[in-house]
Amino acid sequence: MLSVIASFVAGLALALLGFWICGGGIPGTVVALILAVAGYVGVGFLTQPERKLGQVLASAIPNGQKAVEAIDAANANLSAIGKLRSQVRDQLVGKEVDDFAVATRALVQFVESNPQSYDTLRHYVNVYGVQTEKLLRGYVEVEQSGATDQIGKARTETIEALQVLEQTAAGELSRAVEAKTLALSADSDAIVRLASMDGYTASPSAPGTSGAPGTSSASGTPGAQETQTPQNMGPQSTGGNR
Repeated sequence: MLSVIASFVAGLALALLGFWICGGGIPGTVVALILAVAGYVGVGFLTQPERKLGQVLASAIPNGQKAVEAIDAANANLSAIGKLRSQVRDQLVGKEVDDFAVATRALVQFVESNPQSYDTLRHYVNVYGVQTEKLLRGYVEVEQSGATDQIGKARTETIEALQVLEQTAAGELSRAVEAKTLALSADSDAIVRLASMDGYTASPSAPGTSGAPGTSSASGTPGAQETQTPQNMGPQSTGGNR
């Protein structure tokens, strides 16, 4: 809201200045209009708050701006699909559309937290999101046509396609998470190698026990447990009472 007000004030001020410099008349009016538009657009662009991904500015993240563009494209696609969804009469088709939207939003949320996976989302929207929108638009047109002999066939094909699209969204999410898992594994291996260079090794320990790195996990130390000898053992019975 403040950005809009500042843009309007700047455009008006520049328009009045231009009109006054040109001495009024038609030339002054033309210049004033040009300066008003330029001032409004320019100040609006400069005062627009920068997008964030999580709690971090997009500009401070590698590929942050590309991630923002992919997320915006996905949200725009979901908005268009949502409008078509409101026109769908068949409940089962509507349910499949809802399931597809949920799977797509899960992918969007993952990219918001992991901007480096923006390429997966961008590919998904460009390939599958556009086709989904086209599919639903065609189904709505058939459904609204009133041709009962074609609606059943369109319904079956649309449901089948939406189920595949839902699986595709889940698969793309799994692929994006897999890339993160591989990176995590690489980080883990690097830590183990660095620790081993400093003389530390990871040794398995029994459940419920803990030990410092590089230490033995054996229970107790020599001398910690008292050993029994014949001297401290009492007389043992070798038979019954006589």
